[in-house]
Amino acid sequence: MCGRFAQVYDDAKILNKFRLEDISERIQPKFNMSPGMKVNAVMAEESALKLKKAEWGFSEINGKPLPSLMVNSRLDTLINGSFTGRNLITSRCVIPVSGFYEWKGCQPYYIYDTSDILCLAGVYVRNNESIRISVVTTDSEDFLKDLHHRMPLILSGASLSSWLSSDKDTAEKLDLFKNTFPQTLKFHEVTQAVNSAGYEKDDCIKPLRTNRLF
Repeated sequence: MCGRFAQVYDDAKILNKFRLEDISERIQPKFNMSPGMKVNAVMAEESALKLKKAEWGFSEINGKPLPSLMVNSRLDTLINGSFTGRNLITSRCVIPVSGFYEWKGCQPYYIYDTSDILCLAGVYVRNNESIRISVVTTDSEDFLKDLHHRMPLILSGASLSSWLSSDKDTAEKLDLFKNTFPQTLKFHEVTQAVNSAGYEKDDCIKPLRTNRLF
């Protein structure tokens, strides 16, 4: 699953990676972003990619309130078209993060790419001027299996371009995005202060120890 992430990156990297005209709508950098917060999301609008502020988590589906925020959407649900999938598969976005957190017991781990920004697949709903997003998840791979059975769907290269395209045919090929585990992913233990959603300091992402799961 994905319940926390960090969005702390160089503005020039975001501009260049997505070929954005500007990032005037970006939120301020944060080391410990949690559901309900405003986050950065990239989506296609008027044949161009734009960086938008979006609130993390769906509070309702088809006008019906949910008992809690829906912060993750399963890829298999989108593929099967059940529940929310049929309405969401054509409303795709990307959540660019510097890394995300996962837990083993009470111990948080920070997962990141050593070479680039991580691009998490997302879907969104728009209500008047507000945008809400949900992170798409898939089965965990590699070392992440030891932390949780679900992980965010990470996009790169052709998969990133396809996900952000407005091509409706992409919605019929979601199963092609199942296996996208980057070999450059790394992880390390971080301070348990991350467990508090209100904690926001740069030591959130600093290593305590490296690559220790047990």
